[in-house]
Amino acid sequence: MGQLVIKVTNELGHEIVSKINRSTMEYDFVGTKPDICIDFSVPIATMKLCAVAAASKVPVLIGTTGLTDEDLHKIEDFAKIIPILISPNFSIGVHVLRKLVCEATEKLPKNFDIEIVEKHHTKKRDAPSGTALSIFNDIKNIRHDSVGVFGRCGKSEYVSGSVGVHALRGGDVVGEHDIYFFGLGERLEIAHRVTNREIFARGALFVAEKFYKINVPKLYNLEEVL
Repeated sequence: MGQLVIKVTNELGHEIVSKINRSTMEYDFVGTKPDICIDFSVPIATMKLCAVAAASKVPVLIGTTGLTDEDLHKIEDFAKIIPILISPNFSIGVHVLRKLVCEATEKLPKNFDIEIVEKHHTKKRDAPSGTALSIFNDIKNIRHDSVGVFGRCGKSEYVSGSVGVHALRGGDVVGEHDIYFFGLGERLEIAHRVTNREIFARGALFVAEKFYKINVPKLYNLEEVL
């Protein structure tokens, strides 16, 4: 993702003033203070970047997934000093998908059962994907009694109100998300397919062009900027 962000940044005519190697994680903005930091790395690198960015008063756009609750609490503290935006997916299509899922959840009767299936390549480190978890949280914010079931196995009886969240890993799948609404005699499916990883970089730059102008310290989500 870092290489793709560099490629798209150059195509858009922006200047890259610092590139961080996550193996060394050497951050230094002295003399090369950026307008914004874009982070697609691993949680340990993200946390170190946020600390340095907060000290230099540089906003951060985070696309890293797999952050723990402890990480998120620390990021919330950094967001009291600088603007920080976290999104597990910078695809504009996924942004629209989440809105469609929310609309379907609101309008369909509660006897429609909901299942989420996500598919990614074998090298993806976290499961379920951050996007799938965000979709589940969107559903739970509307159907407050929803309970996440992460994979189904055994002979336990299906519980009404449960939302299955299933992760598939295989080959070089870039990213696919399917949300199923199962009713009696009918089914609604909302799906999104990514065929080129570059769309995440382009989405991140699209958001970054808007976000770097925000100077109010806070933890933002994608919807607040778009």
